[in-house]
Amino acid sequence: MRALHLAWTLALAGLAAGGCDDPSPTPAAPADAAVPDASPRPVGFAPLLDTLLGEPVPFLRLVDAADRAHVRREGPVLTPGGPGWERVTRLAARSPWLPATPLDDRAASWLDSIGGSLYFPVGPEGPGLSRLRVWLHPVARGQVVSLFVDEQPLSTLRLAEGGKAYTFPLPAGGLAPGEHDVRLWFRFRRPKGRGDLRTPGALGGVRLLGPETPAAPSLAWVGEMDVAGVSGRALLAGPPAGWRYYLLPPAGARLTARAAVSAGDPVDFVVRATVDDEPPRELLRVQVSRGSVAELQVDLGAYADRPVALSLDAEGSTRALEHAAWIEPVILMPGLPRTRPAPVRNVVIWTVDGLRADRVGLGRGGDRAATPNLDLLAAEGAAAVDVWAGGATPQDGHGRLLAPQPGATLADLAVAAGRRAGLLAASGGIEADWAQGFTTRLDLRRLGDRADTRSLLAELDDWLDVRKREPFVLYIATDDPLVALDPPPGYEAAYRRSRPVEAPNEQTPERARRDRLAAYDARVSVADYWIGQLMAVLGSHGVLEDTAVIIVGTVGDDLEAARGELLTPDRLQVPLVIWHPGLRRTGEPRPLVHGGDLHDVATTVLGLLGAPAGPGQDLLPALFFGRPLSPEPSAAVAGNQVAARYGRWLLRGLGARELRLWNLADDPTAADELSGRRPIALRVLRDSLLDRP
Repeated sequence: MRALHLAWTLALAGLAAGGCDDPSPTPAAPADAAVPDASPRPVGFAPLLDTLLGEPVPFLRLVDAADRAHVRREGPVLTPGGPGWERVTRLAARSPWLPATPLDDRAASWLDSIGGSLYFPVGPEGPGLSRLRVWLHPVARGQVVSLFVDEQPLSTLRLAEGGKAYTFPLPAGGLAPGEHDVRLWFRFRRPKGRGDLRTPGALGGVRLLGPETPAAPSLAWVGEMDVAGVSGRALLAGPPAGWRYYLLPPAGARLTARAAVSAGDPVDFVVRATVDDEPPRELLRVQVSRGSVAELQVDLGAYADRPVALSLDAEGSTRALEHAAWIEPVILMPGLPRTRPAPVRNVVIWTVDGLRADRVGLGRGGDRAATPNLDLLAAEGAAAVDVWAGGATPQDGHGRLLAPQPGATLADLAVAAGRRAGLLAASGGIEADWAQGFTTRLDLRRLGDRADTRSLLAELDDWLDVRKREPFVLYIATDDPLVALDPPPGYEAAYRRSRPVEAPNEQTPERARRDRLAAYDARVSVADYWIGQLMAVLGSHGVLEDTAVIIVGTVGDDLEAARGELLTPDRLQVPLVIWHPGLRRTGEPRPLVHGGDLHDVATTVLGLLGAPAGPGQDLLPALFFGRPLSPEPSAAVAGNQVAARYGRWLLRGLGARELRLWNLADDPTAADELSGRRPIALRVLRDSLLDRP
């Protein structure tokens, strides 16, 4: 692993030294994020990255991200409104639990249905847990509730009036490390408060306990700490004895923090990391006495792009933990020098509804559609083969492209960068609000004109006649190959002949599948033809040498999906190709990039224009200069279906109890389902559903 990091770093250093025309160093991290190396252990490879690549930048500030942590004492502490509450009660936008509200001097969450579940992770402490304590408040006298752990009955009881804590024994042997759930089911419900709100009861928290019960923890999670002249925002060591973050560290990541104890006995501060199929690994342990501060650094390079449970644990007496804290912990990543291509005058974004990632060539072999124009653009430019589309319809994809953040559209960003923004559309996937910022816009469907790609190119020809004298960003929306108004039969016949099957005269399932694929690949080839025509039109108007061209799908087309199955990999992943007139490649093509999101295209357009960055991640350094993409989560929701991708991991589910997991790096076709074997990866992906739309 470290040899690979060294090769990557040396390659980046070479690029930074002489591989670009305009290298711009990344700004240094804030002073409070860069902690000198005073760790009791060497931090390994990270300082070399800093030397070659410049100052590190924050990847995740753990205090700011306290709400995404999972806290524990002997076992998990699940408190309404506390750390991790959203992650154990909510899947994407859905939850039966109402926002936390004060009730009997504590925070509590009322249900808006007759029952609800909490889905939570348990670490190595799981087998030592013996009891479950839950605080409940009924809405009316005589309320009865049943509790289930991992869908097995635990107890049924009649609740006392008012709020009260109840304790139940767990099954012998505690809980295995991994994912678990507690479900509450009430027998009836009554109105609570005003309006139509109906609820059977409220939950004031859940704790999983060992054989001995410690003093009840306070509910202070994050606060200011000032010890020996060192001050800052901190994760408090008490009430939780441990903070656990489920994440995907980037290459070259490291953790820095200050461990502080203001009073009482010494406290051991311990950093551990756990990945699936491996025992927990202790990365650092340091004892801090009262009135002292220790500066810590921990190299996380060995966990790059691997789902990991990173634990910040404090060990000591209950009284000592009340005076201990992690001050300003932050995960840093290398500050890669920004290698920016020379700005272009114009950008054309050509979107294709229904273009799935696995059916275009882009220099790959195998059984794919013929896409010579797209392949040539990728060979001269750069390409990503599995950009996240974010939904099951063209509207979802166009929404991510045209409205990448609330209150700012792609058109607004282009105009702010000094470009005229134009829209030409023959797709039904564009909502009117997304088009408002364009200075010129033409939707063939809304005009009632012939809405096909041939007509769209004619409109482009006219548009350039008038507008090409001003710098522009032009968004062109096509619906090939999702919709083909004039399918040429010759294309489909050619694909049918090239894929013989057994019993050619019989209508077998394999023959039907071959015919569907042949028809789709024929439409892909037609879409590729129009891409060639686009380049020809730009060339005929003399703007090609001043124009970057982006070809991107908005949604894939799943030919095999079961009825009602919307968020499939074939729909969620689309190709992206960028052609830059000043970065034409004539030799070996650039490596294909894996990852990215349609949200990132707006920022990438700004990078092409030389404008300040916008929302999302600029894909240009990864596409053209080999910079690793920072792992960022992407999610999609369609009805009760959810999906998420984080790095090369994919999660899909139909409700919280039916989540399925795949590792696309090892299993590109998503054939080997891993949810039961990779609980840490499952939790990382599940949590990521709340981190990015």
